[in-house]
Amino acid sequence: MPTPAPPPPPPPRTEPGSARLRFGRRLRHWREARGLSQAEFGRLLGYHDSLISRVENARRWPPPGMPARADELLLADGELAGLWQTVRQEREHLGERAAARTPLAVRTAPPDAATVEVLAHLLAVYRAAAGRIGGEELAAVLEHHAHTLLGGRHPGPREDLAADRSLAAQYAELAGWAHFEGDRPARALSWYATGLEWARATGDRATTAALLVRQSALYWWLGDQATALTLAEAARTTAPPLPGLRAWAAVVQAHAHALAGQAPQVHRTLADARRLTDAALPSGAPTPWTVRAELVLAVAHGTCHRDLALHTGRTAHARTAAARLEAALRLLDRAAHPRDHALVSARLAGAHALAGHADAAVTLLARLPPDTTGRIAREQRQAGEWLHR
Repeated sequence: MPTPAPPPPPPPRTEPGSARLRFGRRLRHWREARGLSQAEFGRLLGYHDSLISRVENARRWPPPGMPARADELLLADGELAGLWQTVRQEREHLGERAAARTPLAVRTAPPDAATVEVLAHLLAVYRAAAGRIGGEELAAVLEHHAHTLLGGRHPGPREDLAADRSLAAQYAELAGWAHFEGDRPARALSWYATGLEWARATGDRATTAALLVRQSALYWWLGDQATALTLAEAARTTAPPLPGLRAWAAVVQAHAHALAGQAPQVHRTLADARRLTDAALPSGAPTPWTVRAELVLAVAHGTCHRDLALHTGRTAHARTAAARLEAALRLLDRAAHPRDHALVSARLAGAHALAGHADAAVTLLARLPPDTTGRIAREQRQAGEWLHR
């Protein structure tokens, strides 16, 4: 029987269109050359076939972790990973342009002092509400308040707008997180970039560090270990001497190490987070980190061990992940924090699936609300995929 002919060589890199379009066309070429449907290819990569379709048709940016894995799976000889560099540059360039345009979108006068005071109070209310109703419901109002704080770029009756810009950066952080909750990473990155511009303009190191932490968490979510680690290290360097904030940065650094299967580094950075948290708890006013420090540390330990299990294939990591996430679930009041409860439950189901505890995973997935969306829905799908494997 004759040997099948090899796939045709890649066309020149000067193919017209954007880098995202070139990547999508070449991904489709290599997938079809290997005889895989979008659904089959998505299952092998751990993505839904609708995402594969959107990437191939340039309707969505490829997730950062996809190109290298696709290259390896499709035997594409490094082409997709090479194209990813130009795709990332294009996305960053467009994101910077969008961020630069964002403050100009609303041409209102800068707010008066009373309005700023009200919006400062509301920010704490929104942070508290997010854990209950989720960020997706708040995204539009958070964006509106960020624009209100900036008004136009021209100074109004109040000459010192530094405080307004710093508060706007905090709203940008929360707006980015709201889009992250909705699994809209491109929009989240745009708001994080905008917030960083505003925070750095006022020398607000705490908000700058918080935004770097948020960005690191998002790149971890997208599977880009190198970028997640770089941003986490930058957050720890930038953060003022606030133990709670530095503990938060240590947690995202641990997540990045776990994504690469680096267990010793995971244990070291989680120990740093524990030490910093202990130092922060007795001191002064609570921060978003210290309010629920024990819960967040338990979730971090569980999630890191889950990722280590995925990378190494060791069920010991998966069993540790399940134990830690079960402890986190016991700390959560389901009535007070239904979305957090659903997210940890979905993550725990995934840990049980990786540990070989099929019955426990099935039970948890069955208890999840049927109308989950955003990040929770993706965690739910991942757990189901690991269970079926």
